[in-house]
Amino acid sequence: MRMTAEEARRQISELLLDWCDALVRLQINKTNDPRLDGGILCPACGCVHGRCHEAVYPLLWAAHTTGNESYLTAARHLFDWGENVRCADGGFRNDLKSEWKGVTVFAAVALHDALFFHGTLLTAAEKARWEARLLAMGDWLSRNLTEQSSAYLNYLAANASAMALLGNYFSSEEYLSLAKRLAAFCLGHITQSGLICGEGHPRDAVSPKGCRAVDVGGYNVEETLPSLSRYATAAGDRKTAEACCALWRAHLAFLLPDGAWDDSTGTRSFKWSYWGSRTADGCQGALFALGAEDPVFAEAAWRNFALYRRCTFDGLLAGGPDYRRNGEPACVHHTFCHAKALAATLDGPLPAFARVPVPSDHPAPLTHYPELDAWRAACGKWRLSVSGCDVSHAGARHVSGGCISLLWHADAGPLIAVGQMDQTLREPHNQQLSVHPETQGCGCPRLETTDVDAPAGQQFCRDARLSASQTADGVVIRADACLCFGDGRPLPGGACFVEYRLTQDALVLCVHVSPGLSASTRFVLPLIGDAADVSVLGGSLICAPARRFHLSPGFLCREYSFRPDSSGHITISISVRSASKPRDGALSDCP
Repeated sequence: MRMTAEEARRQISELLLDWCDALVRLQINKTNDPRLDGGILCPACGCVHGRCHEAVYPLLWAAHTTGNESYLTAARHLFDWGENVRCADGGFRNDLKSEWKGVTVFAAVALHDALFFHGTLLTAAEKARWEARLLAMGDWLSRNLTEQSSAYLNYLAANASAMALLGNYFSSEEYLSLAKRLAAFCLGHITQSGLICGEGHPRDAVSPKGCRAVDVGGYNVEETLPSLSRYATAAGDRKTAEACCALWRAHLAFLLPDGAWDDSTGTRSFKWSYWGSRTADGCQGALFALGAEDPVFAEAAWRNFALYRRCTFDGLLAGGPDYRRNGEPACVHHTFCHAKALAATLDGPLPAFARVPVPSDHPAPLTHYPELDAWRAACGKWRLSVSGCDVSHAGARHVSGGCISLLWHADAGPLIAVGQMDQTLREPHNQQLSVHPETQGCGCPRLETTDVDAPAGQQFCRDARLSASQTADGVVIRADACLCFGDGRPLPGGACFVEYRLTQDALVLCVHVSPGLSASTRFVLPLIGDAADVSVLGGSLICAPARRFHLSPGFLCREYSFRPDSSGHITISISVRSASKPRDGALSDCP
């Protein structure tokens, strides 16, 4: 099979125009209030997100592509609204009620691209005004987003790109020099497995277990690596381009066959939306460009793009596959961020490419990532991730303790996918709340007890010991852990272990806790969809499964609860009926 450049361009253009139509539809007009007019109202959050002015780029692309004046008018009004978040020093705030101005870097790249690719649509006076804003942004970035900044690494990578682009646009050697320094600084943050680290505070922290702040399937692939690739092209930096290619190959292992990025072990997984991260931009532009040399990169971009389509409803990219099923509105933030990446894809090189397998189609049986203390396993149609990562990020309780963070099957798609462990808004301006809080729950399979003053569970254990081995018929991963409180304190007598036995036919979970805790402990198993069969081989099912919705990464689940037997054992088998079909045609875009 082969995808022509023309067909790829047609399908990407159709989705991007669908998104742009929704942005225009949600734009506020005719209130005669400059704090409102031109802004884009979010149907999920009931507000105007401060970064919405970055959509001037995809809107100008739409105007240039279609000749439709309404897109150009919308872009002009949106540019004007941006004055509401512009500061006197040239920086731009994340939101009207936010002091964070690091997002200036993303606005600068979007404004540069709008001018560079589609500036001919503007009058001379308009273009001069837009360029003046861009230059002020550049000066702010050159002063504030340097190696000394405490920002996450993705911001510094983005500024390497911004400084290279603006350095070329304004013929500034100062900008170009900073771009080169920042790119080199970012390339100093590569782990032993070839992953980028730095998505935490502080960026260079090393946990007691030797883990690093790595957000593979979110910010790495949707922000940091695309930015470094963009820098390398703009600066003509061949050495960085080669390094980026190697980095992309290492990260491709985390692309699932259905086009999702597995961010279940990421330090910022509370923003995981299955296709990527809620407020990042996307991988398509960089990966399609690399696809001219190796079709596996274009194939990865295409599968991820196809997931965008499956998660788009009424012109907006929803935060996960089951948002519509649970009656959740889509936050507009996802759409205007990822619209920029699709516009850049269409304004850049988009080659024809052969439909080829991606690494997760035929992965190794066992892979350990020491910087995440995560094991990833594969057997037949199964893909499994188990996390022992002890990195803490902004109070976010991402999965740990040797719990399953992801379970995927080729005939059913995702069965377990763990993002946010609770419903706390870690970034209130960048997350949404469910309209059905009564359905909310934690998507992590876990051993827990509530017979104490505060809940204690396996998922809160930060010093679990993980081991793995291959067997004659599959793989085995074992986690020796302890039931812990949310702050990491161990529950006295709470030692436990879980063994995951993966074969071609099933995943068998063998759970053990102290017999003294049998009566007060349960094993909770949330399973996505209804394709999995669950058999209880030891212990007992407490009650019928409950309906739960997990906002991140956006799935409806059946939540089972099991009680240990008198010796403290539970044994559960998970299998998939052979007649099952991938959810929403999950593999329809695979070759």
